Amino acid sequence: MKPAKINEIGNIIDKNGCQVLRMWRVDVPSGKRPLQHHQHFNFEIMYVNSGSGTYSTTHGDYPILPGDMFIFSSNEFHCITNIENSGLTITNLHFNPQFVWNSTPDINTKVNFNFCFSHHPDFPNRIFSADANDLSAFFLQIQQELFHRDVEHYLSIKSLLYLLLVNLVRKHHYLDDQTRMSREQLYSIQHTLRYIDEHFSEKITLQELSSLAGLTPTYFSTLFKQVVGIPLWNYISSKRIDKAIRLITSEGSKENMIDIAVECGFNNTANFNKTFKKFTGMTPRDYKNDGYAEIS
Repeated sequence: MKPAKINEIGNIIDKNGCQVLRMWRVDVPSGKRPLQHHQHFNFEIMYVNSGSGTYSTTHGDYPILPGDMFIFSSNEFHCITNIENSGLTITNLHFNPQFVWNSTPDINTKVNFNFCFSHHPDFPNRIFSADANDLSAFFLQIQQELFHRDVEHYLSIKSLLYLLLVNLVRKHHYLDDQTRMSREQLYSIQHTLRYIDEHFSEKITLQELSSLAGLTPTYFSTLFKQVVGIPLWNYISSKRIDKAIRLITSEGSKENMIDIAVECGFNNTANFNKTFKKFTGMTPRDYKNDGYAEIS
């Protein structure tokens, strides 16, 4: 396959210098693509501008048609495996779940917390174009805000994103009927998630995190998986791999894999390569060359 053409639309960087939201457009030539176990921590919303193809997901294969939208929660498997003769143009929006969190959890809504990690088992990742008018309108407004970056564009984008998420809940039955948790339980997990996000490149222990949450290690591990949807160490590894992907795919990157592994919290390249392949299905070097982070 010929290489994809990538056009950056815009991003948002937080106070720690981390990218918490990014939108970009990709023009992909026709052809078959191998099925790769592509996952990432960011929540993903994708709009199909033109062309057609096939999306392979946990729920099966979906046709890709113009005007369709695809929604993937954090760490949900998905991969574009076929692009028809006309090629494919898509616009991707990725955002870190913390971008839509309040400083303290609100037990009256799941949009602030549980939303990004899981959805109702019957929710289809694909939303047909005929049913996506409101979603695509919010999506386009976010694109315009990122492109023009007018005064308070950050607040406007966050507000539009909330409206988009509420639309998914009301009209597309996105949310799972999970057991509500106490404010204290949610705060304990949210507090440790913020800590992990600031220190995931460093050595982190279960005892350290459970003490921070004020819980026993066993209960903390159980509660973490219940709230976030994945085990604690999978979460930490996904954050490290997300950072590694940003480093190896950044324009003009000249860092070698040893430096990237250390910078992302891995103590050796063997562990780095094994973990990277577990999350992406590819080695770091192959991932960089094939550009899967930009297309899938």
